[in-house]
Amino acid sequence: MKYKNSKIWEVLIAVFGLLLAIYLSYVTFKTTNFATLVDRLYTMSWGWVLLSALFGYLAYVFRGLRWQLLIKPLGVESKTSTLIHAIAFGYLFNVAIPRSGEVMRCTAVNKVNNIPVSTLFGHVLLERLIDFFLLGICILLALFFNYQDFLLFSSSFGSPDVKIYAYILFIFFLFLFLFKLRSNILPVKFLDKIDSFFSGIKEGFLSIKNIKHKLLFSLYTILIWLCYLFMTVVCFYCFQETAHLSVGQGIFILVAGGFGMIMPTPAGIGSYHFFVAMALVTISIDKDVAAAFALVVHTSQTMMIIVSGVIAVIALMLQRAQTSRVHLENKN
Repeated sequence: MKYKNSKIWEVLIAVFGLLLAIYLSYVTFKTTNFATLVDRLYTMSWGWVLLSALFGYLAYVFRGLRWQLLIKPLGVESKTSTLIHAIAFGYLFNVAIPRSGEVMRCTAVNKVNNIPVSTLFGHVLLERLIDFFLLGICILLALFFNYQDFLLFSSSFGSPDVKIYAYILFIFFLFLFLFKLRSNILPVKFLDKIDSFFSGIKEGFLSIKNIKHKLLFSLYTILIWLCYLFMTVVCFYCFQETAHLSVGQGIFILVAGGFGMIMPTPAGIGSYHFFVAMALVTISIDKDVAAAFALVVHTSQTMMIIVSGVIAVIALMLQRAQTSRVHLENKN
C-alpha cells in the first residue's frame, strides 16, 4: 500500500509540474508572432547554440570530477566517466519527473560501484547546498551590475504573504517534533533503517571535511558556474538585438534562469522561458526576441540533456555488465 501511495504521489507531482509548465509557456508565448519567431531561428547563428550546449555538458564533466573528490575519502574507486554518465542519467530523469534525477544518479553509481545510496545522496545534498550558495553570490553580483533592473524584475512578482512564512515555520517545527518522537511512533526495525539511512547521508554530507584537494574542489565549483554563465552569454550572439549585452547582464539572466529551474516543472519547461523572457524585457529587449532567446537556450540544453542522457544509459549498462562479470569471475 505504501508503495502504491508513493507512486500516486509521484504521479501527482509530475502532473502538477506539467500543468505549471503548460501555463507558464502559455503566459510567455501567448503574444508571440510565431512566423517571426521561426524566421529568427532560421537566420540566427547556430554555432553559438552548439557552443552553449558544449558549455552545458562541460558543467557535467566538472561535476563528475568534483564528485570524485568526495568519493575518494570513502576508500572506493569510481571512474570519472561513471560519475559523469550518472549525472547525465539523473538530468535525463529530471526531464520526466522533477527532482527524481538526484536519487536515480545515486542509484546508478551504486549499481556500478556498490557505494551506499544514502552516502551518495549526502553528496547530492551537499552539492545542492553549494549550488544555492553560489546562486546567492550570483544574485548579489546581479544586484551589483544591474541594481535597478534587478529591483524592477523582483518587484513584478510582489511580496509573499506573511501566512506563507507562518506555514513554513509550522511545517518545520512539526517535522522537528515528529522526529523527536520517532522512537515512540515507529517500530524498532524501521527506526534502525531510518537511522542507518540518515547516518549514510550525514557521512556523505560531511565528506567535504576529508577532501585532500579542497582548492581543486573549489576550482571545479567555480568552473561549473562559469559554464552555466557562458552557456547563457554565448547565446547573446545568436540575435543582433542581444549581441550588445554584457557579462554582467548575463549574470542577471543566469539568475533569472536559475529561478526558473528551481520551479517544479519538468526540466524547467515553461518556468525557465517565463523568468528569462521577463528578465530580458526588464533590460529593454523586445518581448518576441526575449521569448526566442529563452527558447533557444532552453531547447539547446534540453537536447544536450536527452542526447547525453541516452548515451549515459548505454554506457552505464555496459559498465554494470562489466562489473557483474568481474564479480562472477572473482567468485569462481
